[in-house]
Amino acid sequence: MQFIVFVPVQTDAKDWNSVDVEILSQSAEITVKKAFRFMWETRLSIDLADTVRDPSQTGIIGIEHSPITTTMGYREAKDLSTKPGWAAWIVRELTAHGIWKGANIAVSFSGSFPALNIAVLAALQELDADVVGISAIGASSWGANEPGLTWPEIERLLREENILKVSSSAVTLGGTGDRGAEWGDYAMDLAMQSVKRSALPFIDPRSLSDAINKRMRFYGSPQDYFCFINVGGGQATMGGGSKIRFNHGGWFFDPLPYKGDPDGVMDRFLKEGIPCLNLLYLEGLDNRERITINGN
Repeated sequence: MQFIVFVPVQTDAKDWNSVDVEILSQSAEITVKKAFRFMWETRLSIDLADTVRDPSQTGIIGIEHSPITTTMGYREAKDLSTKPGWAAWIVRELTAHGIWKGANIAVSFSGSFPALNIAVLAALQELDADVVGISAIGASSWGANEPGLTWPEIERLLREENILKVSSSAVTLGGTGDRGAEWGDYAMDLAMQSVKRSALPFIDPRSLSDAINKRMRFYGSPQDYFCFINVGGGQATMGGGSKIRFNHGGWFFDPLPYKGDPDGVMDRFLKEGIPCLNLLYLEGLDNRERITINGN
C-alpha cells in the first residue's frame, strides 16, 4: 500500500523550525500526562480507581461492559492509546504538513478512545488551532463507557481544571446510527443524563444519513478547514456499508474508489480535497510510524 505525502496548497502554510516543533511536541505530552494524573486522582476520590484494568494509572480505561457500551472493543488497542508518543506525533505530523496558527481543524471524537481524544486536543492546543469538534457519548469496551465518566464529561472536567483549553463544540449519542439505536430505555436515560452534564449542544439525528448531514451542517464548509481528524470508528464519520473502507490508520487524501452506504463525514471532506487523519487501527499505525516506540 502506498502512502502519499500531503503538501498543503494553502498560501498561509507555515514552515516550522524543528526545535520549536520538538518543544511543542513535548509540551503536548506533558499536557496528556497531567490529564491522566488528574483523572486517576478523580477516580481515587470516587472509589473507581482500579490498578488491575488500569495498571498505568491513566484514569481513562473504562470497564468491559456497561449499559452505554456500544460494541466490543479490544483491550490491547485501548492500552496502546494510553502510551506516550501520540500527542507528540500529532504535533509533528501537522507541522510537517504546514499547519499555521489559528488554522481550523474539524474533529470527530470517540468515547472509545479517550486517551487519543486527549492527545489530539493537547496537540491542537499547542499549535493554537481553532477546533470544531463533535464528541460521542457511547463507547466500546474499555473506553469511556461508565455513566458519569463518558468522554464529553471527562473533557468537561479537564477543561474546568484548565488542563485542556480547547474542547468539543457539540455532542451526539454515538453508537448505531449515531443515536444509540442499540440501547434500551435505561441505557438511553443514562446517556441523556451524560448529554446534559456535558453542557454541549446536542445533535439528535433520526437516522445515519440524518446524522451525517447534521454533522456536516454543524462543521460548515469543508473548505474552511486545514484537515479533518477522526478518532475511533464512528458510523457517521466512516459511513455505512459492509466493507471496511477506511482500512488503515493515518492520512487519507483522495476519495475512496468504493462508496459507503451512505458516505460518511470523512468521505465528504475528502471529496472537497481536505485531507483526513484517521486515528484507528492503532497497532498498524504505531508499527509503521514508530509512535509509541519513540514516544517520551
